[in-house]
Amino acid sequence: MILILCLLIFFSVALPKDRYIGELCDLAEQRNYDIKASEFEVLKSEGSYIQSKAFQNPTFSINYTGLDFSKGYPTDTSNSQVTVRVDQPIELGGKREYRIKGAYHQLLSTKLQALSVKRLVCLDLTQVYFQTLSDRDFYNYLRQDLEDFTKILEVQREKYNRGFISYLDYLKLNLYKLDLENAIAKAEASYKKDLKQLSYMLGGLNYEPKAEEVEIELKPLNLERLTASAMEKREDVKAIKEQIKSADYNIKLLKAYSVPDISLGVEYDSFGVRHTHAMGFGFALNIPVLDRKEGDLLTAIASKEQSMVNLKKLELYIRTQIEQAYEDYMSSLNTYKAYLRYKEQMDALLDKTKKSYIIGGISVLDFLDTLRTYRAFMNSFLQAKYNYLNSLHTLLLLSGEEP
Repeated sequence: MILILCLLIFFSVALPKDRYIGELCDLAEQRNYDIKASEFEVLKSEGSYIQSKAFQNPTFSINYTGLDFSKGYPTDTSNSQVTVRVDQPIELGGKREYRIKGAYHQLLSTKLQALSVKRLVCLDLTQVYFQTLSDRDFYNYLRQDLEDFTKILEVQREKYNRGFISYLDYLKLNLYKLDLENAIAKAEASYKKDLKQLSYMLGGLNYEPKAEEVEIELKPLNLERLTASAMEKREDVKAIKEQIKSADYNIKLLKAYSVPDISLGVEYDSFGVRHTHAMGFGFALNIPVLDRKEGDLLTAIASKEQSMVNLKKLELYIRTQIEQAYEDYMSSLNTYKAYLRYKEQMDALLDKTKKSYIIGGISVLDFLDTLRTYRAFMNSFLQAKYNYLNSLHTLLLLSGEEP
């Protein structure tokens, strides 16, 4: 008994990733609208990063002064001067470098946020996918049950026509068939609803799970390792850390505005009537006296502190999330194991009951009661099975595992 408990705690079920959830997540990456929208956020961030590398544009100016208009048209005088000048602003204090690095880390953060969106979509898909499998299997079971029951009903119809069974018993059998047909209609509606939800999450793609039996394999699982893995691998954690780095460079950039920027210019001059030529250069200094970005700096510092608080909050949330998911997993595991222990017994009971009823060994009421009990058991069994698998994949995705 102790050995069994140890196995339940330290081992779990794993599905082949490329056949199930991985396939769905790959489809979602191509078609899901939330994922597509997050990709445009990455493009916008890439645009900001490219723009951060740009140098300031030079200024070109031309002036023609000292003209005489007394003759009705402009003529040169001894005071005439033509000036052509090009000025190039130059940032000092490392402003351009800080701007580039800040935009770069913001780009990394946006890319990680996009990956986090994909993980969240995969989490939602996991829940819908396994619910779809559960409803599909129950729907198929009911159809098979109706087919088997119809064969029994045909035999009983012959017995009724020959007077071997009463009208009341025959009526009960037909009412059970009607009840079974209604159950099939409800199960089919639930399955179609699941398929529509899958289609919506896959961008309108008509997707139906393959008619395969889900494989179950044992694999080591440890709560502490899962938590550590989440802190190391989760994209939302990495995204906030990159935001903090970007905020650091933004703060450095704003502090660097206390360093004056300069503007260097080259000038060509032409003087007088004979247009005497001359060359020169100029120098301008932007003195940061009236505006030193104090308000923007305070905002940037507050943004960084806010990101650090959000990081601590997220880390606590992830720990809680993993612990809750692990508890859900262990609970669903124990529930599934409990139903699994009774599965063979219920199958044997159903088979024995059918055979006994056909030869007249049990009453119609006992026969129908067994059928209803088995149907309820199968519904609960399938729910337990796929809740188990859903809780496992949810736990793995939350811990940072690749879908």
